[in-house]
Amino acid sequence: MDAKKQVLIVTNSITDDEVLEIQQAFDDKIAPLMNINLSLVHVIPRLPTCYFNIPSMGILIERYYAEAKKSLNQVGKMLSVTKRNQWLISGKTRTEVLRLANRLSSDFILASAEQIQELQRSLFFKNIHQYTMIKSIDHLKQLESNTLK
Repeated sequence: MDAKKQVLIVTNSITDDEVLEIQQAFDDKIAPLMNINLSLVHVIPRLPTCYFNIPSMGILIERYYAEAKKSLNQVGKMLSVTKRNQWLISGKTRTEVLRLANRLSSDFILASAEQIQELQRSLFFKNIHQYTMIKSIDHLKQLESNTLK
């Protein structure tokens, strides 16, 4: 049997419809046949430290962090992804996603159309494309059919 494939899903800008599409593609009947391990990542943009001196900005940052964590946990629950496979990271999206994908030895990265463009513009993309296929969630059905062949 083939080695388990590692799929990293970027939850930034993910819609409910995209989560449902992923959920349907990786349902209980198909997932064992595909031999896939799912991981989730949400990247919080890093702000300059000068903003932390403004009290209202500190409150906004805390709220953003809480919402991001809640969103990540919600998607994780819907897709049955354990908490240890959920990553909440701060920094630049393209840098952090590709760094995590490399660290996890990901075979695929799934992201919304908005995030795909940013990931593919990355300077690191040339180095990682030989190891990781970055796909839009829109192309999930193709991934499913190719994996089951």
